[in-house]
Amino acid sequence: MSEVVSTTPAAVVPRPHWYQSPRFWLSAATAVIVALIVWSAWPTVVDAVGNLNRINLWILVLLVPLQLASFAATGEVLFSFLRSQGEISRVGPLTAMRMSLEFNFANHMLPAGGSAGIAYTAWKLSTLGVPVSRATFAQLARFAVTFASFLLLLLVAAGSLLFSGDPAPGVLWLAALIGGLAIGATIAGLVLLRRRRLLHRFAGFVACAADRAVRLFRRRSRIDTVALVRFFDGLHLELRRVLTRPRALIAPFAWSFAVNALDAGLFWVALASFGTAADPALVFVAYGVATVASMVIVTPNGVGGYEVAMVGTLVAGGVDGTVAIAAVVLARVILLFGTIVFGWLFYQHSIATAGAPRVTAAGRR
Repeated sequence: MSEVVSTTPAAVVPRPHWYQSPRFWLSAATAVIVALIVWSAWPTVVDAVGNLNRINLWILVLLVPLQLASFAATGEVLFSFLRSQGEISRVGPLTAMRMSLEFNFANHMLPAGGSAGIAYTAWKLSTLGVPVSRATFAQLARFAVTFASFLLLLLVAAGSLLFSGDPAPGVLWLAALIGGLAIGATIAGLVLLRRRRLLHRFAGFVACAADRAVRLFRRRSRIDTVALVRFFDGLHLELRRVLTRPRALIAPFAWSFAVNALDAGLFWVALASFGTAADPALVFVAYGVATVASMVIVTPNGVGGYEVAMVGTLVAGGVDGTVAIAAVVLARVILLFGTIVFGWLFYQHSIATAGAPRVTAAGRR
């Protein structure tokens, strides 16, 4: 008996229009943010271009390799911790460098004081098979060890200024202030993550705040409180796991020293290009004050507050105001340009391929 073959054409599923794709709107929103950053920083760019005839270009070009080294070291703080937990073992050095550039772009260009960058990094790592709670905790661990090494270097810098003969009292007070803030933030985070009941209350507070924010745009809330509590429980379990194996933090802690030294060194090089050999201890304190200011200010990359905080500290330490403004402005423009150029394409590629097959920690697709 012969089989009957249907000649009816199969139904064709229409492809959604480009304007219906969430990826398009996410990419468009990021492009708008970057455009706003460039627009807001344009007067700074003009000032920086006007100062090019005053600088030693051979010294200034050192900012490019230093910035790339800083990106790589920042990524290794995160990746070395994840490797100690058995994650991303198959990720090669070139891929790690690429992700470092991408994460740096997300952390500095996206608004909300770094929280958007944390969420993006956790999402990206989840495509490599890393659980979201572990990816988030790895970033918190990165912040913690970076704060710890920063405090040690800050103590050395403050001691150097104190014994240099004529320290500026204002600079020492600023060093004490940011040191206290760093210690307080680290202790508060550890206490919160170690106490499960307190962590659940915090999760409830976050869910309530998120509900109210969502209701400004929707009638019904879509915040899953149970999932949020499970997420914070995952952070709690990750902390307990690390406390049983504290050696997992040795490599990230070592890399964090390089991160702090390289980031502060970028501004020392900028000052040196203007012929000013500033005290490295003063530059490090100024870098710390500016970094804390950028965490408080929710503008992308801390535009505005970062420059004011750093210049003010340098001037208080005895650096000529004109040179301090010119050097910081020029360095920030170059670093902003490098962040966008090195990270934008990788960020866009990740957004465009968001639906690609995931790679597990063992490297299987």
